[in-house]
Amino acid sequence: MYDLTGSPDATSTYECLVCGEIITADTRAEKCTRCGRANTLQNRALSLE
Repeated sequence: MYDLTGSPDATSTYECLVCGEIITADTRAEKCTRCGRANTLQNRALSLE
């Protein structure tokens, strides 16, 4: 088990599925910073496969 809380590599990039805003967060992003909608963010690392 790895502790990623203090690691600079733990940053994730999310894309809002509503407005297309790209959000970079150290933790799980909860809502879009542009349109304010919750639960519309997709982790880009998972979607690039």
